[in-house]
Amino acid sequence: MNFRRYQNELIAGVALLVMLGALLFKQGEISGKEERIKHLQSTVSEMKEVMVLKEIWGDKELEKRVRELESAVPPSKVKWNQKSKKVTANYHGITINELNALMKKVLNLGVEIQLLDIKTEGALYHMELKCKW
Repeated sequence: MNFRRYQNELIAGVALLVMLGALLFKQGEISGKEERIKHLQSTVSEMKEVMVLKEIWGDKELEKRVRELESAVPPSKVKWNQKSKKVTANYHGITINELNALMKKVLNLGVEIQLLDIKTEGALYHMELKCKW
């Protein structure tokens, strides 16, 4: 076969293959760059969240606000146990209004809830709460 005869077509074909390879490489780099940017953005947002939580948990007033959970209902209904930055509270025989007030306070605090167990007994509720900060 005479390659001289098809020399221009071979050059055009090889050039086309090189262009196709360059296009695929460029598309791969662009998609990889987008993935890296998304990963970096998620890492930065996680770091910001960690910094905010660290600031909240390091707050000196947080312990006082947690103590408000003890005085939110009458003392006869509360069994309170606090060890350093861990609290275990058992509320027995509380009404729905007291339960709602407690839940609002708990959810507005910057604490990590480890256990929240609410049981009903007629019109009264029993709640067990374990949290730490």
